[in-house]
Order: sequence, then structure tokens, then C-alpha cells
Amino acid sequence: MTKHIEAFFSTENDAESAKADLQSLSIQHEMVEAIPEDVDLTPVVPVAGSSNTGGGTFNFTEVLKPKYDNDGALSDKRHMTHTLHFYIKEEEYDRALEIIEKHEGHMNHKHFE
Repeated sequence: MTKHIEAFFSTENDAESAKADLQSLSIQHEMVEAIPEDVDLTPVVPVAGSSNTGGGTFNFTEVLKPKYDNDGALSDKRHMTHTLHFYIKEEEYDRALEIIEKHEGHMNHKHFE
């Protein structure tokens, strides 16, 4: 069985680098795309420290909340700009999370509950 993964990254380069590393696994239908500015990233958290990757305790205060300066530009460096979508075999899911973590990716917190 396959699982759909959607990971968020700070830069297109981070997303593309993660995608390149994921090629060592059996991923399918992989695609990197820009995140529209109106997307709510509130439920998105760092993969590092999630219960699935053996990291520290998950803390909901790490939820992303982009901040804007007076000109409306994003000033929070944690703001995600690109997403990577792909499907992976269930038995390779944990390895995929390790790769996403290595590239400082974020995912919806529901994947770690």
C-alpha cells in the first residue's frame, strides 16, 4: 500500500534537494510547487522532533505562524515557500521522514499523532 506525503520547505532548493534524495526510495508522482500565499500553514510543524522520527517531544508551540513586516513581506524565516508531494510505499515511510527531516522539512501535525 502507498501513502501520500506532502512536505513543506523554506526554499525551492530545499524541496528539490529532498526530492533528489528521495529518488533512492520508490517514490511516485513526485512534484515540487510554490505554496500560494493564502494557504494556512498553521497545522504545519517541523519533522524534526516528531514522535515518528525518534526526536524530542513534539511541542505545538512550534506550529508555524508567518509574521509580516510593515510592507507585508514575510519576515519570519520559518515561513514555508514550497511543497513536495509524492507517494511512497508504507514500508519506506520512516526512511522518507528521515530524508525530509534532513532537509528541514515540515509536515501537517496530523501525520505524527
